[in-house]
Amino acid sequence: MRVDPRLYRLIILALFVCGNGTLNAQLQHPGKPFGFEPALKAAAVIYSLPPLDPLELEANRMANDGGDAKVLRFAVERPVDLSPSIHGCWVPEGDMRVWRVHLISPEAISMGLVFNGYNLKEGVKVFVYDPDMLHIRGAFTSGNNKPSGILAVGHIPGQELIVEMQVPNGLSDYGIFRIETISHAFLSTGACGLKRDIRFGRSQACEIDINCEEGDGWQLHKKSVVRIYTTREYCTGVLVNNTSYDGIPYLLTSEHCINRTYYADRSVFVFNYESPECFGGDGSTAMSISGCDTMAVGDSIDFSLVRLSVSPPDSFDVYYAGWDLDNYQPSTTTTIHHPEGDVKKISKDYQPVSIVEKASDIPQGDLRDYYYFSYWWIRQWDEGSTEGGSSGSPLFNAEKRMIGILTGGYASCGDSIGYDEEKDRVIYNTTLNRNDYYTRLNVAWDYYGENGPALKPWLDPLNSGATTIGGYHPASTDTSRLDPDSYYHIYPNPVQDILFIVPRYISAQRSNYRVYDLSGSIFLSGSFGPGEQMSLDVRSLGSGFYLLGIESNGQSVYLKFVVTR
Repeated sequence: MRVDPRLYRLIILALFVCGNGTLNAQLQHPGKPFGFEPALKAAAVIYSLPPLDPLELEANRMANDGGDAKVLRFAVERPVDLSPSIHGCWVPEGDMRVWRVHLISPEAISMGLVFNGYNLKEGVKVFVYDPDMLHIRGAFTSGNNKPSGILAVGHIPGQELIVEMQVPNGLSDYGIFRIETISHAFLSTGACGLKRDIRFGRSQACEIDINCEEGDGWQLHKKSVVRIYTTREYCTGVLVNNTSYDGIPYLLTSEHCINRTYYADRSVFVFNYESPECFGGDGSTAMSISGCDTMAVGDSIDFSLVRLSVSPPDSFDVYYAGWDLDNYQPSTTTTIHHPEGDVKKISKDYQPVSIVEKASDIPQGDLRDYYYFSYWWIRQWDEGSTEGGSSGSPLFNAEKRMIGILTGGYASCGDSIGYDEEKDRVIYNTTLNRNDYYTRLNVAWDYYGENGPALKPWLDPLNSGATTIGGYHPASTDTSRLDPDSYYHIYPNPVQDILFIVPRYISAQRSNYRVYDLSGSIFLSGSFGPGEQMSLDVRSLGSGFYLLGIESNGQSVYLKFVVTR
């Protein structure tokens, strides 16, 4: 297969260009708050909301009991309109002017905020914290400015928050800053103490931490799964790879989690929220990004593809999940999720997954809002379960590629019925752990055609026609765009002198290769025999990124490598 040289240039650009963007969103910057000043008069600094109507609270609690979509309603949005020009109090602090407002939402289990009208000048810092300063968010700075002017801040336990803005004395204008919404959590903390995340420990007893032995083979893939908070609900989402392997921060979740711009702008995505050990303590929620743009949102198929407002930084060590569009029914399936907004869990089904063949396979309820044929059907989980907050979580096949995302269902933990001494684990009755439904990736791919919402244009930007790709781990020292199951392996990478090319399969023909730089210029070319390992001398190349293109048996593959001097 011959490829037009112009296409080589497009492929090279797609492989090399990384959408890191600027460090905005909810990423936090250096700095610390001065803390609350006791001398401030309460009347000047406190803004207290009235207690919530008990009927409104009860209606929100009932929303979790009345449906089969596994989203978790945990908070009520309370509109406010607060700005430093009208509310709170300014005081001098050394070389700073400091503004504070003390927010109280009576009986809140935790509180979150949305800033709408956020555009700070350089040098200004904003912090959000509880009165005891056990939990501090920020500093938020001009580095968090976004075109939407919206910044959502994740929840802090308790019914009181303090917002603090620090403005250098030489800066007369702090920019634009307004508090739009207080998110008031109404669900109880369960076993949580105030020093822990407000959701820790809420999931059911049969749920299995990702760092238990059941997660041993999933330590890379777990890095693709994130907890989503949309000011009032918890869901799960998954970072997903595309055929350019370029780290564009696409995230897939359910349509009923994020289905319009309002919630896309106000969502907070938390990475790596997990217990550090099997059934251990709470994990950190410090790695978060605020806001996204919707790319494709289904209607009668339950999916939402969004692009995060910023690429996760290297310190997050994320993974972009690979996917599989084949229609075969995998012999085993696995999901990784945040049930009840809790730390990351893993659930497994050791039986072949089913395809819903008729509407009567789905009980009456919210699941009937979507096409019945768009679902994978987990008839029974063998380990773990799913709950509210699990919506949008990925379903992986035995090859650890994503094949679907959770819409909902009826699975839940049963009672304990014994003890497994070998695994040191309680055994739970699986009778109730039945009937979960996942939107099939191969149906969401392009069901609506060219003029409707589809995953294909975003996840296959090269229009390669690929039906399965591996994952992408930006932090890996292996810079190859191909996953470990691909046709060739190259090493060492980075390289100084000799790059070794090892075919994984025996080819019937000679293979032709070319080495390109970022501009598409060809530096090296040649061929090697069927099944032959080749030693490629790269000492003539300067330091930097290069692309190795190999043609064999009518197919072309591309691998990135780095030359260091």
